Amino acid sequence: MNSMRVALVLLLALLCVSCKKSSSGPAAASTSAAVASRDYTTPYLTDEKIQKFLQSMGEAQNPFEGMFAHGGRTPADLPREVAALDAFARKYGFSGYQDYIAVWGRIAVGEAIIMSEGLKKSVREMTEKNIQNAQEQLKNPNLSPEMRKVFEEQVTSGQQSLKDLDKPSDTKFNDSDLALVRKYSNQIDDASKKYRRQGIPTQ
Repeated sequence: MNSMRVALVLLLALLCVSCKKSSSGPAAASTSAAVASRDYTTPYLTDEKIQKFLQSMGEAQNPFEGMFAHGGRTPADLPREVAALDAFARKYGFSGYQDYIAVWGRIAVGEAIIMSEGLKKSVREMTEKNIQNAQEQLKNPNLSPEMRKVFEEQVTSGQQSLKDLDKPSDTKFNDSDLALVRKYSNQIDDASKKYRRQGIPTQ
């Protein structure tokens, strides 16, 4: 969903501009949700919110899809776009479009973290195998000094890499939201296939 995440960031930026320019209506009513959504250390997602979000992704016509499928958006388009997005979000029980996008953003960040964890695990496994292979080679009494040095450096660099992988993450995403994204990971993936079928890039 990399392309969709980029589009989501751009959409958030545009909507924030709209929000700053408006002191009433849907934009102002949803400001509190936008502010809350920026603090990723604070839980925001709930089972209900994710379930409602997944239901919305099954719609044949979703105004948010249009934001991702077509370019050329200008500030002049925002009032109409915001009204459509807000109405759609409220249809599924969200407090407004910013609440809806906040949920989408949390899900996207959670997916990115889970993907990163998978990559980190693969790198760790590969590094451990390289260290083990180098240590086995070093047991050879007939190993030339040059090759011994190569394998010793391989062990040293590998062990340093493992230490780096073990360093605490500086991610500010809270555990509660991440746990919920994990819980619904398969359903989220299934729902995203709808976008792929319609030709909207999500990978």
